[in-house]
Amino acid sequence: MTDYKKAGLRAFNKGEFDAAASYFSLAYEKKSDEKLLFLITLCSLAKTRRDEAMTLFEIFKLKDKLGMSPADLDEILGALEAKIDEDEDHEEQNAISYADFMDAVKRGGFKSVFEDIMFSTRVMIDNRDDFLEFLQNLIKNDFIEMGLNYIETAAVMFAGDERLSALAREINERAQNENLR
Repeated sequence: MTDYKKAGLRAFNKGEFDAAASYFSLAYEKKSDEKLLFLITLCSLAKTRRDEAMTLFEIFKLKDKLGMSPADLDEILGALEAKIDEDEDHEEQNAISYADFMDAVKRGGFKSVFEDIMFSTRVMIDNRDDFLEFLQNLIKNDFIEMGLNYIETAAVMFAGDERLSALAREINERAQNENLR
């Protein structure tokens, strides 16, 4: 007979959160337990906030040694979810769509507009072509280090995209030219 809770714990440790949630749900069907509900919720959280969920998971594993009840864990999880909601609300308030950003660029120029917002507002880019255009503009306007940071972040998502590789080469060439001066 399969021990679904153990299978769920193994899956969670591997970062397989959907599988872990399924195992925990199957275990819950066999035996209602608040701990399993907590773990199911934790799987959902882990999809968007992996680090926080993994920390809570470690606390969960130590809860008996720490003398924590399931209610204590739920309280921690609730506080974390409230913080996440607050962060998301704050982030949305300090964001501009890429289309709105580009409209402002048409009026004031990329460098000027970007310098005005770069520390206070996020540019929300939701497609690859816009992202690559944004990177090109960063490089063209001498935001080399920032462009490199974006490329490093995007390398995994856009692996194999020749346009990203070309931008990385351009940044490397510009950085080398800067060092020669």
